[in-house]
Parts: sequence; structure tokens; C-alpha cells
Amino acid sequence: MRFSPRLPGFTLIELLVVIAIIAILIGLLVPAVQKVREAANRATCQNNLHQFAVAAHNYYNVYKCFPPGSYDPINPNNAGGSFNPPDPNQGGTPWGHISWSAFLLPYLEQENLYKSMDFTSPAYAEDIYVNYGGGGTVSNEGPAVTTWNGKANPNIFAATHMPPVFRCPSIATAIVSQSVNYKDYGINGGTNSACCPERTKTGQDGIGYMNSKTRISEITDGTSNTFLFMEEDHTANRSWVEGGYGSNEFIFVFHPSQGYVCYDNSGPNHSSPNNVQSNNTRSPQGQHSPGGVMAIMCDSAVVWVNNDISLPVYRALFTRAGNEAVSFP
Repeated sequence: MRFSPRLPGFTLIELLVVIAIIAILIGLLVPAVQKVREAANRATCQNNLHQFAVAAHNYYNVYKCFPPGSYDPINPNNAGGSFNPPDPNQGGTPWGHISWSAFLLPYLEQENLYKSMDFTSPAYAEDIYVNYGGGGTVSNEGPAVTTWNGKANPNIFAATHMPPVFRCPSIATAIVSQSVNYKDYGINGGTNSACCPERTKTGQDGIGYMNSKTRISEITDGTSNTFLFMEEDHTANRSWVEGGYGSNEFIFVFHPSQGYVCYDNSGPNHSSPNNVQSNNTRSPQGQHSPGGVMAIMCDSAVVWVNNDISLPVYRALFTRAGNEAVSFP
């Protein structure tokens, strides 16, 4: 009788050792992959901000001013202290102002999308979440202004076709709305001391506000010492909108200051980047790091703003003509 030679194999202990080694390697590899992915996301976000600055300066070359933070198509010369169209908290469906993002479209290779818009009609949004109680129940007011002058709102198409450049890849879509038409960036709305840049031109000290036409000659603090655009995480806690609901609609602006970032003067940590503590915050917010946010200055330099930045310096970077003696970074 012949016996076949016994083939060599692994013992149970050897298999367990190999599995353990593989698990350790995977544990070491995953954080490295995540770091590489986040580095790529951060580079994309920086590039987005840079594109906005280039587009804003190209807009400036044509119109001799930076684009408005938001534009009231019904009353473009309004300089008063009240929101127009009306705050929905006072009754009625929200009628939106048109955000700075729409005015940059021709300079972001989106001329056809820009041409689809009617700048004499209100902006549109699919979902509008508002917490009127500042800590209570959030209600969905949207969609906004589906018809205008008896016809479909001509700005629906643009509002629902936001280009990818307005999204930060590190930020997931808002949990509740699941809409892809929220942007993750805002224009410098100043110190918000006059409250609020989306409602009035009076007393505004930033770059963008309602119907603004800011010139470089007005930025007497220096273009290298004044924020132009900053991160604004659309899923974060925001003025009148709690975290996870989505605020910062693509081209729609009303009460919650969509598309604006400010040196906020409300809440327990009111004066720092990435402030999500206050239920009325208008601070810049991002997810690249809990330690700060990215911004681009009026001279097109991309910078990182740490949460531990000196508060007087931080506030000064929001004012265009505050006469503060600061240097940044």
C-alpha cells in the first residue's frame, strides 16, 4: 500500500497570527488613506476658494466693484434696516434675495447657467429650514417662490443645478434635506454689529452685504488684511437653523444669512472660527480640522485661520476700513 506524502499546511495558531498581522496592517493603513484623502479634499477646497477670488476680481474688472453679498431683485436700491422681501416669520412664503454665488457664474465657466437666470425675479430654494424659537422646533418653509408673475419661477433651474465648485468634499450632505444644492462657502459679511448683512446696507463693514458694491479703494485696511471668502459648512448649526438641516442654499438668501460669514457677536464662544455653540451663529465653519477654517483674502491669498487666533486680530480681518493695525498671517 502506498501512502501519499502529507502536504505541508498551516496550524491554527499560524493562521491566527497571520490574521492578526493583517488586521494590524489594515489598522495602520486606514488612517494613512484617510489622511491622504483629507489632504486631497483640503487641496480641492483651497482651489475652490481661489477660483472664487479670481472670479470676484474678474467681476470687479467688469463692474468696478465686488459682487453684492446678496441682491434684492424687487428693490435693488433698498438701503433701509428691514428685510425686503419680508421675513417669513412675519407671514408669507420666503422671497429670496440672490446670492453672490450667482454673480460669479460667468467667471467660473458657467455662463449658460448664468444666462438661464432672471435677475428681476426672486431666488428659489428647494428646502428652507427655520427655527423661529432659537432653540425649539425647526420647520421646513420650502420650497420658496415656485411661481412668479403667474409663471414658473425662472430661477428654479439654476437653483437646482449648483456646480461642484461650491461644495467642499470634506462635508457630507445635510442629514435631513438630502439636497445637493447647498454651498459650503460664504462672503465676508463683516462684524455683524449692525445686524444683518442680508437685510440692510446700513452700517455694514465687511466686503459683501445686501445690494453692496464694494470697491477696492474702500478696503483701506489693505486687501491682504481683509477676508473675502471663507468656509461655511452647510450642515453646521447656523443662524435660525440647527445643525444637520442644511442652510446655505446655492443662490437663495433670506433671514438665516445664507452665504455670509461674520465675526459673530452672539453665543458663548462668539468670537472664534468654527463656532457652532450659538443657535444664532454666523461664524465661518468647516470640517477639515476642529482647530480652524480656511479663508481667502481680498488679495487672493489662501490662509488657515486657527481657532486660537487673537480675537482683536480676528475681528479686524472682517472689517474693510476699521483702521486696525494688524498683520496676517
